[in-house]
Amino acid sequence: MRGLIRVDASLRLGSGHLMRCLTLAKALRQQGFQLDFICRDAPGDLHALVLNEGFTLLRLPLLPEQTKMDEQSDAAQSLALLDQHYDLLIVDHYQLAAAYCSLLRQRCRVILQIDDLANRQLDCDLLLDQNLLPDSASRYLPYLPRHCQTMLGPAFALLRDEFYLSSETKREHLLIGFGGSDEQNLTSMAILALTRLKLSDLAADIVIGANNPWRAEVTQLVSSLPNAQLHVQCDYMAKLMRRARLMLGSGGSSHWERCICHLPGLIVTVAENQQATTAYLDQLGACIWLGQAADMTVEGFAEQLNDSLSQPDRLTKMAQIAGSLVPANAGTPAVVQKIITRLRGKDV
Repeated sequence: MRGLIRVDASLRLGSGHLMRCLTLAKALRQQGFQLDFICRDAPGDLHALVLNEGFTLLRLPLLPEQTKMDEQSDAAQSLALLDQHYDLLIVDHYQLAAAYCSLLRQRCRVILQIDDLANRQLDCDLLLDQNLLPDSASRYLPYLPRHCQTMLGPAFALLRDEFYLSSETKREHLLIGFGGSDEQNLTSMAILALTRLKLSDLAADIVIGANNPWRAEVTQLVSSLPNAQLHVQCDYMAKLMRRARLMLGSGGSSHWERCICHLPGLIVTVAENQQATTAYLDQLGACIWLGQAADMTVEGFAEQLNDSLSQPDRLTKMAQIAGSLVPANAGTPAVVQKIITRLRGKDV
């Protein structure tokens, strides 16, 4: 089986879409698939990560500044790079939907769209939205073709293998992580909040991406903080989550990583599409939504951290609720099985 994945990463878009596609690609490769990526050049694009994982990378040119992506142009450029047909196309991109996929059907037999917006027409055979919302079953009805099969909710969360491995450890650390790029520099703000609290007995793990634009500043701040360790583009996030008693971080895919690790979270939404799910998880008691990135302050972080760390019973309850939301034996394997079943069904 041959598969094609259309996804981008950049300082503006972040790295979450690419990282979950890599997770799915590696799981499909274990089932015998050969996979190629199509990614557009951009500042912070993480092309090297795709190549280092052993996948073929087909590169689209950098868009001129202030140029809006056009689906038909993107499709034409993508098709120009292809010299073969594919069994599977995976599209994980908010700016690419029905127009792109319809044109790519001339080269691709089955299409999986990964989305969480439910705000535009899609042309796909499979839809994956790993978010948890009270209207998950109905929100896509106006946008999907009738033949499309859906995979909805954290039972289909694309988590790396490390998150399915049980690992008991002492929960003594604080974990800080605001995604791969952290465009708003919330990491530095969080470190300054810790400095104000002067919690000398609290060990802290601070995680940033390789392309974090504030890396030098963060490194300097961490060096002056007792019992703190900086982790850059780490591939052992599950280990850090399982030894933490609280995480201060952003929404998005990290919600489901936290939940499967039974980790309470103080969550900042750094993009509009993160707000609905984060608000619902806050309502359920699985995290505390602090608000949007633009409204955060050092003083606010310090107050929330001090309040949460002083209430261990509250953190324990939050951990139990979070842990109940993501099945320990589903996720990526369930998505792979759905894809294989659909492909086999097309062959009949």
